[in-house]
Amino acid sequence: MYSWHVKQGNVVIQKNEDRISLQLNYENGNCCLLAPLDADEIIEILTELAQQIWESPGYEKKPYTDKLYKKTDDEYSWEIGTSTLLVKFNRPEYAIEVKCSGSKNLELEINYLVEIIQILEHVNG
Repeated sequence: MYSWHVKQGNVVIQKNEDRISLQLNYENGNCCLLAPLDADEIIEILTELAQQIWESPGYEKKPYTDKLYKKTDDEYSWEIGTSTLLVKFNRPEYAIEVKCSGSKNLELEINYLVEIIQILEHVNG
């Protein structure tokens, strides 16, 4: 399990068989804010865990057929179960804003994870 106190909030990441559990704790705000270094560290861990899952002998690979995210203006979102994960760059805070409506504990499959990593890299660029 990995836990980061980021610029605002706390992000907990844990490998759960062939999924990644992502938990967002906002603390005193309405979202988590990732400073550029926070985002780099989280991207690195998510990439490492995704690779472990992908390379595990029992993992059943599902084809990636179409993008899973939606983009509205400068905000990216994913429908995951009954929740929506939102990622965007917060200019006034100079940080990546990550928030979730519904459950703040998400179980991510590899295809979602790959997109989230790519979007975090893009937004953090």
